[in-house]
Amino acid sequence: MSAPATMKYVKYDDQGSLSLANDASTPTPQSKQLLVKVSACGVNRLDLMQRVGKYPVPAGESNILGVEVSGTVVSVGENSDCSFQPGDKVCALVGGGGYAEYCLTPVQSTIKIPENMSFVDAAAIPEAYLTAYSGLYFSCNMQKGESAMIHAGGSGVGTAAIQLARSLSESSVIFTTAGSQEKLDFCTKLGATHTVNYKEADFSDAVLSATSKRGVDVIVDFVGASYWEKNLKSIALDGRIVSLGLLGGLVTPDPLNIGTILRKRVTLIGSTLRSRSLDFKCRLTQEFERNALPLFSSGQLKPIVDSVFSIEEVSAAHDRMSSNKNLGKIILTF
Repeated sequence: MSAPATMKYVKYDDQGSLSLANDASTPTPQSKQLLVKVSACGVNRLDLMQRVGKYPVPAGESNILGVEVSGTVVSVGENSDCSFQPGDKVCALVGGGGYAEYCLTPVQSTIKIPENMSFVDAAAIPEAYLTAYSGLYFSCNMQKGESAMIHAGGSGVGTAAIQLARSLSESSVIFTTAGSQEKLDFCTKLGATHTVNYKEADFSDAVLSATSKRGVDVIVDFVGASYWEKNLKSIALDGRIVSLGLLGGLVTPDPLNIGTILRKRVTLIGSTLRSRSLDFKCRLTQEFERNALPLFSSGQLKPIVDSVFSIEEVSAAHDRMSSNKNLGKIILTF
């Protein structure tokens, strides 16, 4: 297989406007890299932030948007010493460059697509599931039978985290929050046992009522400052809270009282995935492949796709995410 000298990609200007261009040089894989012809790529909130200058691209990564792709291996870098061959169908977590016809993927964070899985479904796996897996098991060390609160349950990472907590941790208590009944009902189908519309009720009251004031062992949070006090009320003794986003702001509405953290022996963890070292991503991908990937073939885990847009409709795809309409992943196709 061969690739042309130039490729189609999505570019953005200083105002954040998106457009298609065809003048980017097709990259050449180096050692421990694959060149993948992209069939589909996932849309993530960090893409929306990057296009308006609010998410810096990690050093050495492509400035092109997109951190997860699925497609076909075109070529393998020299001295890569891997099992991948041209023609293999794969999905991958990448540092950038996903919104393009061709993308370099690290051998260590590339996954062979399960048999009979479509490129669209495969593109919904890397960022959502690896972020959720990292938060639950690398950051929070969630154990079998522990309880969890998954915020933003209708998001790509939220839907993945609910399924992982149900299937891998065998949790009998999984709370989730979302902003519509449609999303809450869907979360219930995925395995959530308790749901709260954050626009209508205080989720901490629901947690304390349902757990006889014990709280939950693990909280996966994308909101940040505005949920600070409620999260501390909801967390159990020796509980862990992992912060994966800041949708609710950087600064808490009221001064912080750290007494609850000490009294409950709470562990607070902040985590991002894109800027992690390749070694970390390698360990994460390998553990995910070993523990979770087989569950897609058995039907215990499912990629949750909200909608599919052609690459020419990228602006509409971003608009859908920015308006919080999506339930699961938004996918772009080439």
